[in-house]
Amino acid sequence: MTSSLSITLIAFGIIAALAFFTAAGFRGSGKVADYAPNLSKYRNDDDLETKTLDRTLTVAVLIASLLTIMIPLYYLGEQERQEGFVEEFDEVSVERGEHLYEEFGCGNCHGVDGSGGAASYVEKRSGINVTWTAPAINNVFYRYDDEEVRYWLIYGRANSPMPAWGLEGGGPMNDGQLDDLIEYMHHFQITQSEELQAIEMNINSSLSRLDTSELLVENEIARQKELIQSVVDAPGKLPIVQKAVEDVSVLLSKEGGIDTDEDGLSDSTETELSAYSSSVSEVLGTSILNLDPDNEESIPGRKDKSVASGYLSQLESELINITIVAEGYDKFIKEAETGLAFLEKALEEKLWEVSFDEIADSTFDGDLEKAKRAVGLFNAYCARCHTAGYSAGVAYTKEIASGGLGPALRAGRANIQFKQREDLIDFIVKGSVNGKAYGVNGVGGGKMPGFGAVLPQSDIELIIDYLRGMTPDA
Repeated sequence: MTSSLSITLIAFGIIAALAFFTAAGFRGSGKVADYAPNLSKYRNDDDLETKTLDRTLTVAVLIASLLTIMIPLYYLGEQERQEGFVEEFDEVSVERGEHLYEEFGCGNCHGVDGSGGAASYVEKRSGINVTWTAPAINNVFYRYDDEEVRYWLIYGRANSPMPAWGLEGGGPMNDGQLDDLIEYMHHFQITQSEELQAIEMNINSSLSRLDTSELLVENEIARQKELIQSVVDAPGKLPIVQKAVEDVSVLLSKEGGIDTDEDGLSDSTETELSAYSSSVSEVLGTSILNLDPDNEESIPGRKDKSVASGYLSQLESELINITIVAEGYDKFIKEAETGLAFLEKALEEKLWEVSFDEIADSTFDGDLEKAKRAVGLFNAYCARCHTAGYSAGVAYTKEIASGGLGPALRAGRANIQFKQREDLIDFIVKGSVNGKAYGVNGVGGGKMPGFGAVLPQSDIELIIDYLRGMTPDA
């Protein structure tokens, strides 16, 4: 309001000054001079030192008075204007950040809204292509500050699908783009109350994973056996796919003939393609075409010719894949069988298992519910970094708290690193600070997040008691 008033007054002053000087310019313009202006007699001293001087001084005083009023009024609106500029700058930055989030496919792994997702990744120990759990980032600023998030963006996370995005880490984004991306990430953060409400769901999800672990690993084994079979079948399928590509190419290149639906494919071609795709579908595992010569869109929304061209592209892609597998048969079969052996050993060892009864008796005075909640909390909030293989899936998970990106917490380490229980509570609440000491001989790297904003202290204490109650390894 003040800013608008100031602008109005300034505009009024400018208009008044222009009007004055315009009127002065036209004053006496109707007279015709007898002589050139530089030869005419100028005004006398009395006229110059009275009327002209008085008029000039009056105008000067009026302008000075106007400025005296307007400048303070303009100043009063300065803070509001600056805040408006900051808000506008932030809005534009968020918009640019959203474009970057979409352009570089961040949502492909972390979800369109940052709520988490998955990424394809070759697990290092087994060589198996796994679905890696990508964390939610719509709550990341409750655990990390801006500079810590920037670090992860710049350098990525080695031994995971998360690549480096900053120029310093070898990625494509400069500092300004990282600023915009971080600004956008702030924009879609959920509220703290929403984050706290998700605790029970996260605990139940991690406990459910333990309950169904054996079935999940058996499914992984079944998929690996299918992979091995596909490698074994590749040499025999290769000539069949080669012939299919040639046959379909010939059919699509045929010209002439009746084309009832006028879709660019003759009726006979559509009929032959449908029959041919049915004859090879079981062997090749490809789709069956059901092209109707009387309908240009046998599949609603797609022209028959486009469907037929897509079918040929599918066969050509299959030919490339099978050729690669067939030519590298020994390598692929060895890798697949090594992966199967890994999975079968994982099913036999069941390293993901924990005994709730033992934990309850050793740490929580027989309270089974506390034991389950403690394990559920650890797996939901800590295992990603502190349990090897956790993000790759149950089959790749090693003993709980066996270490990964973060250190192993077994062997009584919680008691060795932190003599006082309160010190460990404080550390987990606040997280580590780069270069700052913690516990006994610990030096922070800024990578350990603080959980004080996402977990109540009662739950943090449950995790701590669980860790401190672990029996040192033999």
